[in-house]
Order: sequence, then structure tokens, then C-alpha cells
Amino acid sequence: MGRLRAWMQDDRVVAGALVLLGVVLAAIGLAGRPPRALAGTLVSQYAVWWHLLILVCAATTLLAKRRHPVATLVVIAALAALDGYLGGGIVIFVVLFDALYTAALLTSPVVRRRIVWVVAVVSVGGPVLMLATGSEPRAAVVTFLQAVAIYGTPLWWASDVRQRTELAELERERADLAQAVAADAIRIAELDRESAVREERARMARDLHDVVAGHLSAVAIHTEATLASTDTSRDRDTLRTVRAGALEALAEMRSMILVLRGRPDPVTAPAGLARLDALVAAARSAGQEVVVVGAPPSPLPAATDQAAFRIVQESLTNAARHAPGTPVEVSVSGRDGVEVVVTNALGRPAEPPLSTATGLLTMRERAEALGGTLVAGPSDGRWVVRASLPRVAP
Repeated sequence: MGRLRAWMQDDRVVAGALVLLGVVLAAIGLAGRPPRALAGTLVSQYAVWWHLLILVCAATTLLAKRRHPVATLVVIAALAALDGYLGGGIVIFVVLFDALYTAALLTSPVVRRRIVWVVAVVSVGGPVLMLATGSEPRAAVVTFLQAVAIYGTPLWWASDVRQRTELAELERERADLAQAVAADAIRIAELDRESAVREERARMARDLHDVVAGHLSAVAIHTEATLASTDTSRDRDTLRTVRAGALEALAEMRSMILVLRGRPDPVTAPAGLARLDALVAAARSAGQEVVVVGAPPSPLPAATDQAAFRIVQESLTNAARHAPGTPVEVSVSGRDGVEVVVTNALGRPAEPPLSTATGLLTMRERAEALGGTLVAGPSDGRWVVRASLPRVAP
């Protein structure tokens, strides 16, 4: 079917078919007769052959319609006028129809407007000239209708085809745009997933840091104190404390692993301010003097509750590391949110400042991730960590 359609759209096949049609019509006597003014001349005697010659020239010119549509239309229009003067044939108007359609379809808007004006002038000017020369109004009207049918139809047809083609191109562009938008949406979704993965990795890093740094630092402090002590009676108590801290660290790491696997364990749920007393007790057993002021507001969102607990835990760990044995004050308060303030003595000059530690970074990241703030630094000879967390995360 596709091969047949391509064969029928071949300009050479169309031109040959038109010439063959002209020969058939001439053979059955449907070729036009020359006017009386040419009676008895060679033109009148060989009128059929003149019509066929003009038709062959017009059909040959039609082969250049796609490359030079305007020039082809002008030449064929002149040949059609000559053929009409010699009596006119039917096929020459079909050739003119094709040339006019191609020119109206392939040319620019400016050229198309000029073609329409020329056709309008010819269609109206011919009947007006007939009326001016004394022809009957009926003949003038018939001529006008014939001109509209012959010249107007290809213009309308070409306009319709061009509009359909433009609409098809717009639909293709729309489809391409929709495809590009879909591709952009996929890329944005991928970027969102990557961002979510990075945020989750950062959260896991903070949790692991808190668990490992908090409990294992306590283990290190106890073992160091035991190694430095000569009192063997404290060894068993120290080992019990070390064992309790290690077990608690393992329990919290198990809790995080279960959460990541989608099976949270209510017994080992993530730490919150409800476990603040246990945290303070562990710090006191390690030799740190801890005083708690105020009571945490409740209920709190899980994220805020856990972040506040982790900030207190990290602050106590840093106090034990940089200022062991000194008093630490923990203040937890708030109505619309929660405010945590941990104050302890400054560390020894030989110790590196806390601002360079990873713990301070993780605390600040926790606060900012919830839309809160965290400020840490020396104040009035003491080290102060102040965190403000909103009740509702952004």
C-alpha cells in the first residue's frame, strides 16, 4: 500500500497520466474547437495536435512545481490561456489546478496573498469584461462560478492541508515538550531521591556518632580511671559500668538497624528525654557531678524529643572528655518547643577546643535539621551549649 501511494505521488507518473488522459479525450472528440477567427488556418486544421502539444509542454513544466512553484504556475497559466484561446481543453485545467494547489501550499504567506489577489482579479475581472462587451449576464455568472470552482478550490484545499500540517507539527512539538517535561520530572525525582539518601546518611552518621562516642567514651573514661588507680576494689564496679555502657550502646545500635530494616522495636526505641534520668545516672556513675534543672515539656514530636536527648548526651560526653569530674548543669524547659542548656567548666588548656570536634557539628546539624538553633562556646568562664528546638519540625 505504501509503495502504491508513493508511486501515485510521483510527479512523473502524474504528468504522464495527464498527457495520456488528454490523448484519450482528444481521440473521442472532446478537445476544444478554435474560434471562428482561426477557421481555415493551419491552427484550425490541426487544433487537436496543438492542444496535445500545449498539454505536453504544461505537463513537462509541472515536473518543476516543487522546486519552482511560482515559475511553474506562471508558465502553466500562460499555456492554459493559449490553449483557452485555441478552444480550450479539459486536461489543461487539471494541470493548472495542480500547479495552483502546489504554489498555494509551498510558498510563503506573502506570495500566497499575491496569488489569492491575482485569482480574485481574474475571477471577477473576466465576468465584468464579458458584461462590458455585451455578453449576457447569465453567461457572465456561469463564467464567474467556473472561475471560482477552477481557481478557488485548489487555494482552499492547499490552505486546509497546510493548516492540518501545521497542527500536526504543533502536536509533535507538544508531544516532544511533554516528553521533555516528563524527563525533567524524572531527573528531579532522582535528585530528590539522592538528596533524601544524603540526608538519611547524614542522620545515620549523627546517630552512630552519638551512640559510639557517648557510650564508648564512657567506657574509655572508666577503663582509664581503673588503669590509673591502685585500688583493686573498684575494678569490679568499673567493669559493671563498662559492661552496662557497652550493652546500652549495642541496644541502641540494634534499635537503629531495626528501624532501617522497617521493623522498629518498641523495647529498644530511639532515645528520648524520657530516658534523661538514666543518662544522668550513667554520667554520675562515671564520676561526673550532674545537676538537672527543670522538666522536659511533653508530649514532644519524636524527632524533637530524640534530638534534645542526643544533644544532652553529646554535651555530657564532651564535658566528661574535656572537663572530667567538674560539675555539669543540664536545664531542659520550653512551652512551644524545647530549650536545652548544658553548662560545665572549661576544659584544660592542653585539650583541643570543642568547636573542632565532630560532636559539636552533629549537634548543630540536629538542631538545624528541625528548624532550630544551637550555640556553643565559652561564657563567663564556663562552656555553654544552648539549643532551641521547635515543637513541630519544618
